[in-house]
Amino acid sequence: MRRRTTLIVLFILLLLPLNGKEKFLSHNGGFYSRVVIVVDSKSYDALTLELHAYRRAIEESGVGAALLIGDWDNPDQLRKSLAKIYKKRPILEGVIFVGDIPIVRVVNFQHATTAFKMDESTFPIEEHSVTSDRFYDDLNLQFRFLKRDEKNSRHFYYALKEESPQLVQSQFYSSRILPPSTLGEESYPLLKRYLEKVVRAHKENNYLDNVIFFNGSGYNSDCLTAWHNQQFAIAEQLPEAFKSSRGNAFYNFRQYPFMRYKLYERMQKQGTDLFVFHEHGAYDTQYISGPYRAPNLIGKNSSGHYGPMEALSISLRNGARRYKGERREEFEKSALERYNLLPSFFDSKIMESTKVEDSLFAAGANIKLNDLESLKPQPRLSIFDACYNGSFHRPGYVAGYHLFLEGETIVTQGNTVNSLQDRWSMELLGMLAEGVRVGLWHKEVQTLETHLMGDPTYSFTPGSRGGERRLDAIALNRNLATQQGNNRVWLEYLKSDNPNYQAIALKQLSYNPPAGYDTLLLHYLKESPFYSVRMEALQRVLYSSPKYIVEALLLALDDPYELIRRNGARFSSYCGDERLLAPLINTVIFSDESKRVQYAAHSALPMFSIEKIEEEVRKQVANSHLEDKEELIAHILGYYNSQENRSKVRLATIKDESANEQERLLAIRNLRNYNNHLQVPQLLEVLKESSNTTVRVTLAEALGWFRWSVKRVEILKALQNLYKEKSLPQELRGEIHQSIIRLSSTTYHRLR
Repeated sequence: MRRRTTLIVLFILLLLPLNGKEKFLSHNGGFYSRVVIVVDSKSYDALTLELHAYRRAIEESGVGAALLIGDWDNPDQLRKSLAKIYKKRPILEGVIFVGDIPIVRVVNFQHATTAFKMDESTFPIEEHSVTSDRFYDDLNLQFRFLKRDEKNSRHFYYALKEESPQLVQSQFYSSRILPPSTLGEESYPLLKRYLEKVVRAHKENNYLDNVIFFNGSGYNSDCLTAWHNQQFAIAEQLPEAFKSSRGNAFYNFRQYPFMRYKLYERMQKQGTDLFVFHEHGAYDTQYISGPYRAPNLIGKNSSGHYGPMEALSISLRNGARRYKGERREEFEKSALERYNLLPSFFDSKIMESTKVEDSLFAAGANIKLNDLESLKPQPRLSIFDACYNGSFHRPGYVAGYHLFLEGETIVTQGNTVNSLQDRWSMELLGMLAEGVRVGLWHKEVQTLETHLMGDPTYSFTPGSRGGERRLDAIALNRNLATQQGNNRVWLEYLKSDNPNYQAIALKQLSYNPPAGYDTLLLHYLKESPFYSVRMEALQRVLYSSPKYIVEALLLALDDPYELIRRNGARFSSYCGDERLLAPLINTVIFSDESKRVQYAAHSALPMFSIEKIEEEVRKQVANSHLEDKEELIAHILGYYNSQENRSKVRLATIKDESANEQERLLAIRNLRNYNNHLQVPQLLEVLKESSNTTVRVTLAEALGWFRWSVKRVEILKALQNLYKEKSLPQELRGEIHQSIIRLSSTTYHRLR
C-alpha cells in the first residue's frame, strides 16, 4: 500500500500545469516522436497506476508517451491544447482519448466521407451530422461552433467553414478508448481490465500470421469474383499468413446456414491476429446472413427440416410483416407473381401461426450487441468494414463491444456513419506485417467517418519466426512519423522488391510529388506484378495526381484485379471522358462474372451521350457470338433511353422557376451521386440566372462534387467568375467559395 501511495505522489509531483483545467506529464527520455494520452481527471484518478503502466509499455516500444489530464467543457479547449503540443518537439505522432472526452459531430463536410449523403436542411442534426475526431487530429480544418446537444451535454455540433481546407489530411492519428455504457459494468473496471490487457500484449512477440476474412450478405453485390480476388491481394500484403493453410481463412455468408455461429467460434479462436468483417452494419448490429439461408439442413421445426424453400417462405412472410396497408398489398402481390405462389401463401391464419417461429429464425441471421456479451474475442485487430459499427457516440456500439469484452482484442477500426462498399478498406494493410504501429497505418487511410478504438501504438512483430526484421520496422516507423515529404527516403523504399514498401512509398511521395510523379504512377499501374501496388497507383492518380486520369482508368478497366476494375468503372462515371465508353459497354455486356464491376459500369453509362451509347452497343453486340442480338440491343437501349428521359426530366425541373422548390432541390442533389457532365452548361446557366437563392446555393454545392469531371475546369472557371460578383447573397458566396476550394484541391499538400 505504501508503494502505491508513493508512486501516486511522485506522478502528481511530475504533473505540469498547461492551463487552469489541465495538467501535462511529459514523456521520459529522448524519442523521435511521441503520443499523448488524453484522459479526464476522474478516469485518471481511478486508473492512475494502469495509465502509467500503459505509458511505460508504449515508451518501452520506442515511442514517447505523455499524459494530458483535464476536464474540458468543450472541444475547442482541448483542440487548442493539442495544437500547442503539436508545435513542440518531438513530433506528435498520435493522440489517445481515454474516458470522457468531448465528442464532435460535424456538418457541411459530407464530401469527406466515402458514402454519407443526407439532406442537412430536412433531417435533424442528430441524424445528418458525422461524428468525427478529425476535429482534433486535423488541425488545418476550420470549424464554426453550432450548439451543444440538448440531450447529451458531451456532444457538440460544428460546421466546417466554407474557407476551410476541404480534404482530410490529419497531422497525427487518434484513437478512442471508450467503453460502451450498455455493457452492464462501470466504465472504470472495464478500462482497468482493458489497459492491463494492452500492457501484456506490448510484451509479446506476435507475428501477423493468422488472419480471417468474412464477407456478409449483400456486400459487393455478393460477387464471388470480388471475394475470390481479395485473397490474391491479401497474400501479397500479409505473406506470413499464407505459409500454411492454418494461417488464413476466407469465409462467405453462403457457406453456413446460420453463419453467425461459425463466426462466434472463429472470433474466439486463440492466436488470431486479424479479423476483417466485410459486411453491412448498424451501430448495434453486424448483418451476416441474407434473407435466404444456405441450401442445406438448418435445424428442425414441427414439419421437419428447414430447407431452402422453407427459408424462402419464412423470409417472405417476415418481409410482408414489415409493411402495412397498400405497401403490404404491393409486397404480397409482387412475391406471389415472382415466386409463382398460391394466393393462400399470405393467409392471415398462416401469418399468425408462424409469427413466433419466423421471428426466431430471423434472429439467427445477424449479430446483435447482446449476442456478443458471452463471447471472448481473440483477434488482436478487428476491422469492421461496415456502416455505423464504429459509432462510439452511441451508448453501445459494435466495435466497442469487441474491444472491451473479456478476450484479447487490442484495437478495432470502424465507421461512425455509413461507408462505401467499393472503397479500398484494405489499403496499405501490409504495413502492419512490416511492424508498423496500427495508428500510423490508420492515419494513411482514414476518412471523416473512419476511426480507431483501442491502443493505436500496438504493432505486430515484423517478419517471420526466426527471421525478424526489427531494425527495418524501427526505421519504417520512424520514417512514417518524421519523414513525410522527404522524397529521398521514399524513393529508396520504392526500389525494394517488397510490395508493401512499394505501396507505402507511392503514397508517401504524394505528399510532395517529385518530378514525373504522374508518369511514375502510370508506370506502376501498367507494369507492376503486384495487385496491391497497382491499386495504390490507381488511388494516387485519383486522389493525388490526376493528370493522366483517363489513361489510368483505361488501364484499370482491363486490370486482372476485380477491385481495380470496379474502381475504374466507378470513377469513369465521375470522369465522363468518351474514351471510356467502349470498355464500359464491354463490361456491361460481357462481364457477368464480375457483378460489382458490371454494376458500376451499368451505373456509369447514363453519364454519357445516349447516341454514343447506342452506336457502341450495336457495334459490340454485332461483333459478338451472343444469341438474340436484336432483343438484347433493345433491352439494353431501352434501359438507357429511360435513364436519359429521367435525366431530361430532372434537368427541366431544375430549370423551371415555377416548379416546386423541393422537387428542384431533390433533382439537384441527385447530381452529387450522378455527375451529369453533359448538362453542365445548362446547370451553370441556372446557377447564374435563377431567382431562387436556395436553388442556387444547393446547385453550387452539388457542382463541387464534379471533382474528376471532364467539365471540372469549365465549372471551376464559372464559379470563380461568379464569385467576383460582390452583390451575391452571402450564403451563396460561401457555398461557391467552398466548391472552388473542393474543385481546386486535386492533390495533397505537404503536412509538416
